Amino acid sequence: MSSQNQITRFKEQEDLMDIKQEFMRRINKNHMKMELSERKHNDGSLEKSVKLTPMTTGDYIGIWAIAILKSFFLICFLLMVYEIYKDIQAHIDISKTQILIEMKNCSAEYEQNLCSENYLIESMAQKCKELEICINQNIEMKVRTQQLWLQVLGNSFENMFKTLSLKTCVMISFISIVTSIIFIKN
Repeated sequence: MSSQNQITRFKEQEDLMDIKQEFMRRINKNHMKMELSERKHNDGSLEKSVKLTPMTTGDYIGIWAIAILKSFFLICFLLMVYEIYKDIQAHIDISKTQILIEMKNCSAEYEQNLCSENYLIESMAQKCKELEICINQNIEMKVRTQQLWLQVLGNSFENMFKTLSLKTCVMISFISIVTSIIFIKN
């Protein structure tokens, strides 16, 4: 009996989905928009109703304007991410070059102090070990541990806000507050 109830329930849900698809097809075919309205009665009850109205040219323009604006913001965001990525790669290359220079200096000092010779002076043993570590360091690992992306983001924000005047910062804050109030009310 339970399986029969499940089959019946499944068929009912399938029928409801067909009705919903037909309803949405008619709305899309007739270029209708759906508006949900609420009406509060004196007794405190809430009546909800759905109103279908034809879409106007203004509605289409609004939809396209929002789509274009969202696309513009997405493109700007992707360009910012790409520029930050390029800055990080440039900093990585600079860091690698600095590490290579440091390794060459360590190698020259290692040869100058005769650390590779058999007659190593005891007082120089510690310095020679430090130079060996300097010569044999892993460049990739050292660059990864520097967290260059944090430095790049920090420098980007610092450079961006350094050029702004106090008046500009106040106006940006004011516009942000007004915009958020407008969107919260709607």
